[in-house]
Amino acid sequence: MTEFNETATQAFGTGKELGRKALDVYEQAVDGFVQAEQQAAEAAPVDWLKTAVSAHATFVQDLNAAYLKAARELLA
Repeated sequence: MTEFNETATQAFGTGKELGRKALDVYEQAVDGFVQAEQQAAEAAPVDWLKTAVSAHATFVQDLNAAYLKAARELLA
């Protein structure tokens, strides 16, 4: 392998590792948001608001799971 190829391979590997770490941080941030939203849903004073906020939290959680799965597959 040439020196350029070795450097490029190392840079690519480092980029993938940074991408994985960024996804981990993003996942933690979204999880915190979803937990806060679920707590807000539980504290809502009326049932329709509880239902709406809870549904949104579930939607965000499901969408985030799909996004993270696809992104991690690309970085594998």
